[in-house]
Amino acid sequence: MMISVTAGIIPIFIVMNIIRMLSTQSATLKGIVLSGVIVGICQITKALFYALSMWQAHDFAYTSLAKIRLDMIEHLKKLPLGFFHKRKVGDLTHIMNHDVDQIELYLAHGLPEITVAILIPSIIAISLLFMDWRLGLALISTVPLVLIYQVILNKLIAGLFTHYTKSTKRMSEDLLEYIATIPVVKAFSREERRTNRVLDGMHNYIKWVKKMVTTTAFPMVFSNMLMEGGLVVLAIIGSMLLRDGKIDAHTFVLAIILGGLFSTTLSKLPTFHHIGIIYKNSASRIQSIMDVKPMKKHPHHNHISGDDIVLKDVSFGYEKDQYILNHVDVVFKKNSVNAIVGTSGSGKTTLANLLMGFWQPQKGQISIHGQPIDTISEQDLSNLMSMVQQETYLFNMSIKDNIKIGNKDASDEHVIQVAKRAQIHHMIMDLPKGYDTLVGESGAKLSGGEKQRLSIARTMLKDTPIIILDEATSAIDASNEYLIQKALDHLSQHKTIITIAHHIHTIKKADQIIVMDNGSILAKGTHDHLMKSCSLYKKMVEEQSSVDNWQIKEVVNI
Repeated sequence: MMISVTAGIIPIFIVMNIIRMLSTQSATLKGIVLSGVIVGICQITKALFYALSMWQAHDFAYTSLAKIRLDMIEHLKKLPLGFFHKRKVGDLTHIMNHDVDQIELYLAHGLPEITVAILIPSIIAISLLFMDWRLGLALISTVPLVLIYQVILNKLIAGLFTHYTKSTKRMSEDLLEYIATIPVVKAFSREERRTNRVLDGMHNYIKWVKKMVTTTAFPMVFSNMLMEGGLVVLAIIGSMLLRDGKIDAHTFVLAIILGGLFSTTLSKLPTFHHIGIIYKNSASRIQSIMDVKPMKKHPHHNHISGDDIVLKDVSFGYEKDQYILNHVDVVFKKNSVNAIVGTSGSGKTTLANLLMGFWQPQKGQISIHGQPIDTISEQDLSNLMSMVQQETYLFNMSIKDNIKIGNKDASDEHVIQVAKRAQIHHMIMDLPKGYDTLVGESGAKLSGGEKQRLSIARTMLKDTPIIILDEATSAIDASNEYLIQKALDHLSQHKTIITIAHHIHTIKKADQIIVMDNGSILAKGTHDHLMKSCSLYKKMVEEQSSVDNWQIKEVVNI
């Protein structure tokens, strides 16, 4: 870039030299032709090296963009799963897409232009100082004022940029969430409310854009005036020197031309500085992910077995000193069936997340086979546990490949076998392409119960000794619940089962039922024992029974 900029300035001196020779009648045809050739060479050199610089900048930018995204993906793979429960998908998507793109924009376009906007004024100022130090000082006389003013201006508008970037992030998150939930929104006639929320985010974004533009417009104009001030001082000082005969007219004209180029180029810096601020904000948000400490790596051991799970005095909170679980003590025996019940917000799902290793307790310890789970490698923990969640995610690929997520090396016969045990085989065979039918966003749409049974088949294929069921039948109709319960019976054989239950009747035969209230274990035991000793459990059973006995009556309008 330095060569390109220098090659662009040299022709100005050569042209002025030709004018000087012509005015003094000392010009020769050979000299003019030679000067023209040099100007042509300079222009070609300028174009070639500018193109080379831009190619290098874009190559570096896109290489950096790819590396940043790959580094982020690698880092995200090492983070505890609890991180993804805490951060919104829209937030992470915005950072991975928008903020990384801002890095590319700065490196490929902003940085080269900033370099040019600094190099040209610097070369011109040095050249003028060598030509006549008085003209050089006159030209740069307002630069200190510009720098001081720019520092003050940056502090004043820093808050505006923060609000602007937050509004951009919120708008992006709301749009992504809105698009992802359109079917649910329309099904429950909530279009207006959800649309208004998205529109509010857009209006908030527009408000801050307008505020930023109106607030910075006059300061930016004043900044440009200060930058042009150097040219005014140069013209005044140059005129006085020309009047006193201390410089000739050619030097004065050359100084004015160079001064104009100096001011014009320098005036672009505030605009590019704006790009720099956006770059810093984007880099800061990217760093906010990269600064999250990854899980500690522990050596992989094949011999860890799914023995008793022991929670000893476990306390946990998503926020510091705000515990959701308090002093939890419980043992899940090997190959036992356990159920966790409780009111909404009592800590059932949080307890399941801790068991899966999504989070680590602030106090106490969770151990399997006598080994604390925070010392078990992620791979070993994954080989020990599986979770059937309330919401099943299907990837945009075939049903067979979705089931094979449980075990990518499984044979087609094994896939069909677990599908039969999960009560999903007949439904799959009714699809146009059977197990090769595409599901997910652009494929066949499955019901909630069918997705659950597919998830159970996936878990069967993984075949871990410990299985956590997160309210697997809580939002399923009666026919699907029956099929899912049959599938779960197959899944539960010779396994340690921990289920978070909404439907009490599904867990009456459990070996251990844990009743939770306000983050603590209120009682534990069998169904019969708790019906006699725990008033909260008895109340929940009675309320569930009354709900199960409701009948939907057809109303006929006559």
